[in-house]
Amino acid sequence: MKKVFAIAAMAAMLLSGCAAKAESSAGSKSAGSGSSSITLKAEDSSKLHECTEVSCMRLGYIYPGVKYDVTYNNDDTSTVAFDVTSEKWNDDTLDIILKNGRTTFRKGTDTETNSEGETVPTGEIILDNSDIDKVSSTVMNTESGMEYAVSIQTNMAGQDKLAAATGELAGTSTPLSIWFDNDLISAPTVATQIVDGNAVISGNLTAEKSMEIAAAIDSGALPCGLEVTDYKIGEGK
Repeated sequence: MKKVFAIAAMAAMLLSGCAAKAESSAGSKSAGSGSSSITLKAEDSSKLHECTEVSCMRLGYIYPGVKYDVTYNNDDTSTVAFDVTSEKWNDDTLDIILKNGRTTFRKGTDTETNSEGETVPTGEIILDNSDIDKVSSTVMNTESGMEYAVSIQTNMAGQDKLAAATGELAGTSTPLSIWFDNDLISAPTVATQIVDGNAVISGNLTAEKSMEIAAAIDSGALPCGLEVTDYKIGEGK
């Protein structure tokens, strides 16, 4: 996605400025007054730096201009700590960072239960994050009033895929379902073929949820799972 490349470059500069900062042990970090701290552990240590870049992008998307320090631990190469200064930092921010962030457009709404007891979609994938060029949280006017949504513009490959799928589904009862981290966001039926690559994710979204989805899509999906090993909200947060 074009926007991601620009943000990724910015994140890389932020990370390089903090790379020399490192802890000698895996002990807890304490947030000072007016700041919050979080220590994350990557399931795959080789993907820690990539996970950190995604987290930086999401923080920058939700809180433009936010100040934070990134600290790597010399004794545990799978963990990274963030010290964040933001009046709005809270549990919702943490949830945004930990989201896998995978978005898929699928044919139908079929699901199955995996080995971990989770319900996951099984319909044929039409689009995923790699097919999306631009994304933004928006508000649209509907028959029932103003509604929060996520506006998506696909790249050329995504445009062709979306046109082919919606041409096939137009006028049928099979919906074009939209999933975010295996949660069904909406499943509209297709009235006409979509040929311009523009789509909208909607369905009883709040302002916060629409921004969360937009941030996760724009930053890309996490390459592996993240676990919180230490977390503290600073005073006054």
